[in-house]
Amino acid sequence: MSATVNHVSLKRAAQALGVHEQTLRSWEKRGLIRMVRLPGSNYRRVPVAELERLTLAMQNAAAPLPLLVPPDCSPAAVQQAQELAESVCAELADWEETTTFDELMAERRGRAWLP
Repeated sequence: MSATVNHVSLKRAAQALGVHEQTLRSWEKRGLIRMVRLPGSNYRRVPVAELERLTLAMQNAAAPLPLLVPPDCSPAAVQQAQELAESVCAELADWEETTTFDELMAERRGRAWLP
């Protein structure tokens, strides 16, 4: 059997799995999927066995989607949201322009926002 029958292109594998091609590249980098490289061009090919293994794993891991709960639009919830928005705006109005966002967040949270 030829090598092309045992392997599929990265694009076709991504389509079959319902993920982006970059996701497969990332999975390869993390060691979650094994791919082969074509000599010369270095294009990736996914072995059919790997594609079948991932398809089965993804089907078994599929969980039902959570139910989406509509937002609370009651007058009390709207009033609470408006009060919160006003308090944030008031706090930001006192923000000195010489202070960076990272410094502001460190002050608010007691730690640096960025490492």
